[in-house]
Amino acid sequence: MKSDIARPDPFTKTKRLFRLKMLTQSGCSYANPLTIISDRERKIGIAKKERFMATLALLEGKTLDVGCGKNELINIYRQQGGNGIGVDIFPFEGVDQVLDTANLPFRDEEFDTVTMIACLNHIPIRKRDKVLSEANRVLSKRGRLILTMVGGFSGWLCHKLCLQDFDQDERGMDLQEEHYGLPRKYVIEIASKNGFTMVHHRRFCYGLNNLFIFKKNLNKKSSRT
Repeated sequence: MKSDIARPDPFTKTKRLFRLKMLTQSGCSYANPLTIISDRERKIGIAKKERFMATLALLEGKTLDVGCGKNELINIYRQQGGNGIGVDIFPFEGVDQVLDTANLPFRDEEFDTVTMIACLNHIPIRKRDKVLSEANRVLSKRGRLILTMVGGFSGWLCHKLCLQDFDQDERGMDLQEEHYGLPRKYVIEIASKNGFTMVHHRRFCYGLNNLFIFKKNLNKKSSRT
């Protein structure tokens, strides 16, 4: 008797097996093969968990998450007693405010921490300077910008290996203005151009992702164009 259950095509099965093998051999704390496939059903996938593990301990005071998506980071921070706001230009479920991140409605130096988690590459090229400039404006003098960004090739590969590409499937991607990832040198240079100085960098998530910590360069004004 033939089963009515649809079976994945060979390419999908190959992607799943590759993903399982990569995770189980990486030392990832979430690499139990029995739970990996269901992680997306819990609305926080493997990559997001790794990003949150890398960034949550760095959040201090009032925090603004730019490009927050479904706002998981800020919700976890609030559960830990933190104070934060998640904003995005796309009306994801759970976002606190849907707004233009290049024109933030907040006071100068209102936030102690600004986060940009895996979102700089999705900001249109023509608006990246303004978004970073606004992040600089609302950040306190002693505040920190916490930014994560996958590299260009790694980002492309991860998108192609995903069983479902939420960036493209849920909100769409403009590949003329967005990128799958960004080189580390580019991130440092565009942040510096907009009034930030890098104080720390490390790789995480099997060496594929980058965590940056920036402080405000008080001797240099950001480029507000």
